[in-house]
Amino acid sequence: MPPNFKVVRVMCSGRVDPLFVLKALETGADGVLVMGCHPGNCNYIAVNYKAERRMKFLKDILGSMNLADRIQLEWVGASEGDKFQAVINDFTKRIKELGPSPLKSRFSYQKPVKENQKRNQLRELLLSIVDQVGYWPDGLIELPEEDVMEGYGFPVVDIEKCMGCGACYLNCPERVLQMEDHDGMRSLSHYQFNCRTCRKCEEICPKDAIEIKSGFELGAFLSGEAMKDIDLELKRCKNCGQFFSTNAQLEDIKSRISAGDIEIGIEGLEFPEDYFDYCPECRRNLIAIRMKQYANKETMEGTEFPEV
Repeated sequence: MPPNFKVVRVMCSGRVDPLFVLKALETGADGVLVMGCHPGNCNYIAVNYKAERRMKFLKDILGSMNLADRIQLEWVGASEGDKFQAVINDFTKRIKELGPSPLKSRFSYQKPVKENQKRNQLRELLLSIVDQVGYWPDGLIELPEEDVMEGYGFPVVDIEKCMGCGACYLNCPERVLQMEDHDGMRSLSHYQFNCRTCRKCEEICPKDAIEIKSGFELGAFLSGEAMKDIDLELKRCKNCGQFFSTNAQLEDIKSRISAGDIEIGIEGLEFPEDYFDYCPECRRNLIAIRMKQYANKETMEGTEFPEV
């Protein structure tokens, strides 16, 4: 075995966290070779398939930085001594041909990373690597779904279906989705860094307008900034002048009422045609006035809204 090759033993190739590989590269290793039992011969049933997916994920990310050739995964059984030797020699030879790593050695002790901190550590290591190689990703890195490591993805909004109801925003446990009203518009955006692909937004969306895509957008992940998805125009209340809902959502409600899917109203009271031109508070005032008139058996013609 070459003298410049260091072996780090683990219980299983599935124990090789992507952080281990990135940390080795970031601290000066010229290459990282991961070896494990052949598929179908794993003592832990099928954990080596998880290792394979993680390595594909890393190679896809590092490929944009010209570092993918410095990591490799090989299946070598415990009884395959000759293959073990050959794989190490071939890998060492290939790394020598590539030359020294462009990453500077930064040996430093770090405490073990807790499970809920791994995403932050992954981002810090990738930021360190892209800084050293002088590279910043541009746009979406399309990865095959089978290559994307578990728990990584991002929401995609269908602008033709989304009505800006905010159901996804209100039910996202990781605060990935953001909603903000400003200047008569409602903006929906997302933080890819936070997305754990729980898919609760998909389940709650009444219009099937959002989908969690298995993929990885390196630029968005590293920047930590919100990525805008859609802008929707808000409706201004005819009485008080406040913005209160998107036009798309109100039109959807009107169409469902026309189709008979939902019903609104109070027996004996007629709602005006421009009922949805008013905010919920002004609607309550209207209903209160009409109910009082109905109780007093007064005429309902010419009813005007009070100033709010």
